[in-house]
Amino acid sequence: MALQRRTTRLAALTTAIAVGGGLALAGAAPAQAEEIDPTEIAYVGADDIRPDESTYVGWHNGAATGSFVDGNGQLDLTGKVQILNGFDAAADNGDLRELIDAGISWGSTNAYFQIPLFFDDAAGDQQFTTLRPADTTANVVALDAQWTTSRAVSDAAPANTTATLEELLAAIEGASPAADDVDLLGYGFFVDEGQTGSVSWVKWGTLDTEFVPAPVEEPIGEPVFEDSEQLAAFLAEREITPVDGGTLTQGAAGQLQVQGDWYWDGLTYFDAYAYSAPVAVGVFQADSTGLITVTLSPETLAALAPGQHTLVLASQGQNEGGLYFVTFTVVAAATPGGSSTVTGAALAETGFDAALPLFGGALLLAAGAVLVLRRRAGASA
Repeated sequence: MALQRRTTRLAALTTAIAVGGGLALAGAAPAQAEEIDPTEIAYVGADDIRPDESTYVGWHNGAATGSFVDGNGQLDLTGKVQILNGFDAAADNGDLRELIDAGISWGSTNAYFQIPLFFDDAAGDQQFTTLRPADTTANVVALDAQWTTSRAVSDAAPANTTATLEELLAAIEGASPAADDVDLLGYGFFVDEGQTGSVSWVKWGTLDTEFVPAPVEEPIGEPVFEDSEQLAAFLAEREITPVDGGTLTQGAAGQLQVQGDWYWDGLTYFDAYAYSAPVAVGVFQADSTGLITVTLSPETLAALAPGQHTLVLASQGQNEGGLYFVTFTVVAAATPGGSSTVTGAALAETGFDAALPLFGGALLLAAGAVLVLRRRAGASA
């Protein structure tokens, strides 16, 4: 049964590469990633959204008559529903024009993007409005696009006025002589009563939010490769050069870091195996920027003979299909007399050149990693 699982997993990877027309190195991103450049990722599923505005800060439903449920790589909305990521009004939530310059974009169907905000009128009194694109086909904030204000922002721009976003912002900014009187309250999506829609992702500032449940850690799976010979053949056939991870010493814990892609790898769990023979290292979660930190315990290093080995990282769950390859050298711990104590089984030949430069503990580049069979929500939004 174990062999069947391993064979099936490797076959799926190989098929995905063939179907995709070749290899894509990690760091290659979906079409949306050329337009947005966040540095971290977050996941929001239906269970992560509060059903009302009893607390404003964070994701919540501002129109409690509708519903939202997890769909196929997206959040399905039935109106009237308004899901908002509320900010702390007392905090500095950024300048809207600067955020627009940095790029605000999203993937949705039949749902209005919204930006609620406070501003001061000519008397210095605080006013509220919500800005949204004039139609649901928009997927990026652009100053020359047609937008609508829910409330009056000036005598020339009463409630429900549709104008360019630049004209509406100018009216809001000109409503009071005071500077810096516009406070962003959050952002989100609205579907009107009797309508249905969906949202898959939104980029605001440096944060990309995917509307799917967060990855869940699973028990470590079967190794993708049966042995070092199968691994070496896979790498040779696809002309992949693993990243060099440096030197680790037996007798103490070691650490390897791989900078994955924020979009594919942020908060994803990875199975880690060390080869020659596959030795289970554990399951490790990437951080929100895609950085994967793998700790090799003293017991794991003791099970590896001195020499060069290859760490294989295979992503779990909804992002299953991502592989990273890292070579590292294990050296025996020196004894008090100056000699080394050798532990572990004899090292099988993997065909890798052990004379590569060593950078112990250095942050690894994402080169030498294969990106296949990815299933992240919103990739084609």
